[in-house]
Amino acid sequence: MSDANSKLDKQTPLTRMNEGLSDFLAFLDQFSEAQLLEPTDAAGWNARDHLTHLAVWADGVAALLRREDRWAAMGVSEALGESHDFDAMNEAIVIQHRHLAPQQARRWLVNAHEQLVAAMEPLDDDGLQLSYERFVPPFTDDGGSPVVSYIKADTYEHYEEHAPWIEALIREGEGA
Repeated sequence: MSDANSKLDKQTPLTRMNEGLSDFLAFLDQFSEAQLLEPTDAAGWNARDHLTHLAVWADGVAALLRREDRWAAMGVSEALGESHDFDAMNEAIVIQHRHLAPQQARRWLVNAHEQLVAAMEPLDDDGLQLSYERFVPPFTDDGGSPVVSYIKADTYEHYEEHAPWIEALIREGEGA
């Protein structure tokens, strides 16, 4: 069964999340601390910045599933979060965490993954299909995308999106 357009059982995204994180961490293991810090892209991001970005977005979904303030968990104002200005949100996130060493960012990503898995625990298969709006006040709207789409987008799909960017950033920094 494809998880793109059909109803998922809870185990499918959990398996994909765990495999996605494992694969992403193995991918990161090929790089040194210097490689994760030194080359930057046109926006000024290094690979460590990508790790903190990934951790923050996973933390936000974990907070959402716990019916907590997602934006506060991500360290962005409600106004910025509700603006859906992802570039501005991501820049605010990265600036807040530039002090972290790559290994700290990596540990945070693993912890964020664990927190998200724990936040999924109370949900059953049908709970994953509840709309995003059922997880934010007033917790009643049935419109919108199922919350599982946010879980996927901010875990394994997010790792798959960022891995090539990280690799290109580091390879370009090496002059390869």
